[in-house]
Amino acid sequence: MTPRELAVLRDLPAQLTLAEIAARHQVSVNTVKTHVRSIYQKLGASNRRAAIATARRRGLL
Repeated sequence: MTPRELAVLRDLPAQLTLAEIAARHQVSVNTVKTHVRSIYQKLGASNRRAAIATARRRGLL
């Protein structure tokens, strides 16, 4: 996982919107969407809740 993806992953449990995450990282919403899709794929998750649970089990959060 890239450093930027890890940064976005760390914001997912806070239940921030994608727009809020984008503003926090000073990138576009589309960039955050791309990172989130990649995160889900790399973790084998289909949604935010599953991604968070998997990341916690793997020690990423």
